[in-house]
Amino acid sequence: MRHVSTSSSSQGAVAAHPPGASAIVLAAERGGRARWPLAGVLWMILAQALFAAMNVLARLSSARAPWTEVAASRTLVGAATALGVALARGAPLTMGKGDRRLTWARSLFGTGAMLCTFYALGASQVALGDAVTLGATSPIFVALLAPWVLGERSSRGLWLSILLAFAGVALVAAPELAIAGEIAMIATLGALFSAFAMISLRKIGAGETRASPEAIALHFSLVASAVMIALSIPGFRMPDLLGCALLVATGLAGGLAQLAMTRAYALDNAARIGAIGYAGVVLSHVLGAAWLGEIPSAHQLLGTALVMAAGLWLAVQALREARRRAR
Repeated sequence: MRHVSTSSSSQGAVAAHPPGASAIVLAAERGGRARWPLAGVLWMILAQALFAAMNVLARLSSARAPWTEVAASRTLVGAATALGVALARGAPLTMGKGDRRLTWARSLFGTGAMLCTFYALGASQVALGDAVTLGATSPIFVALLAPWVLGERSSRGLWLSILLAFAGVALVAAPELAIAGEIAMIATLGALFSAFAMISLRKIGAGETRASPEAIALHFSLVASAVMIALSIPGFRMPDLLGCALLVATGLAGGLAQLAMTRAYALDNAARIGAIGYAGVVLSHVLGAAWLGEIPSAHQLLGTALVMAAGLWLAVQALREARRRAR
């Protein structure tokens, strides 16, 4: 079994991962391609539909239970999912000394990202689609930080995509700043934490002994679960029957989405699958409008389009680089 790759081609692909991607998706680096070319694409579309449903369910759950309880239910199911995948694959759950510090960094940054994300999802002052759009800037932060943290070269086109993305963020967040500016900032901070988590993930496995993707994912899920449960205890409020059902549905949707996304990355090129991941932003806007009555304005839709265009450009560049190296 091959483990997490830290080659430059895989590094370019990681930048195209959608913000919701967990460490376990790097199982894609173990190889294997679908006999049916569209299999990976369809798995990713299913994953994004489930993530969009999870976003809506998290918003609905937060009306009946504190957002910390919603996040705890999601992380507990995530831990069970990671453990189940590890046991099913017979993957080792140990890691070398060189990976432990980076794994802790990935888990702590990822937990911070999850805290910010579920706080924003649970805040009704910010539209669901806007919260998801702000979180979708994490690949942009990865590209912005990579030259300094990873020593990667950047191009003029990269800086143009960064400016494009943050112009989109300004358009999305502007209407919220007057009444919920701190929530918009927290959602964006979550994207920054996610970027640091992905950068830490890139460095894991640089030594001779490499942690398996399942070990990294399980470590993150357990750390996140411990933090979320601890935060939920002081303000714990027992939800009613519908609230309990919504909490379980939120966790199941997220857990199944993680499995579908893992399968997608295992069947197709990471950059191409990552680009399709931006369908989740569109689906979240659509479901937010249909289920929650949150109709975005024209300039908010334009901002969303700019963020997605910047992310898609990064994915296309990563795909071209991977093809160039393959040749």
